[in-house]
Amino acid sequence: MALITQRDELLEAVKEMDRLGLVSGSSGNASVRIDAPGSPNAFLITPAGLPYPSMTSDQLVAVDNDLYPIDGDGVPSSESLLHLAIYTARPDVNAIMHTHSLHATALGVAGRPLPAIVDELVVYVGGAVQVAKYGFPGTEALAQAGVDALGDRRAVLIPHHGMFAVADTVSEALRVCALVERVAQVFINAEAIGGAKEVAEGSFKAERRMYLERSGLGH
Repeated sequence: MALITQRDELLEAVKEMDRLGLVSGSSGNASVRIDAPGSPNAFLITPAGLPYPSMTSDQLVAVDNDLYPIDGDGVPSSESLLHLAIYTARPDVNAIMHTHSLHATALGVAGRPLPAIVDELVVYVGGAVQVAKYGFPGTEALAQAGVDALGDRRAVLIPHHGMFAVADTVSEALRVCALVERVAQVFINAEAIGGAKEVAEGSFKAERRMYLERSGLGH
């Protein structure tokens, strides 16, 4: 896919992320893997410190395997290390989105994983969303902790920070972010009225396999 098309798609997704209230101001970030000779984990990422409503496609920054900017006018997000770590560990992932949505962030602050309380979380995310070990934002410690807690699933909670979602496309990553936020809200509400009950994840193994095959993620 041409880089200019990827720029347009990433910009559209992050503006929608902002409109949905999954971030505020310039918080959060998103990226998409790109084709760059000699850099198999190169990616295009949102710039640091710029608000989404006024962001333009030329401000998105392409970086190589060493996080050196190779195209774009902005400064790459301070969370670029975690994006790189995920792309390196997960060759099946082509897009990443990081949000600061209210309920998912609340679970991370409380250090509580999001259990598989609805079937969608099993089918589209892979099951319960785990909480990573704490690492200061933008550090290698956080990058490694995030990768470890993510495992082979499609979302991870970052303590005292927010959440990351991964997918094959940036629009699908946005869908995962919105799903996790909604289920986090359901979980918190269910806990307040007597406790949430988990789905038997094994019941949905076949459905998840079929979904992954249809979406090209069946690795």
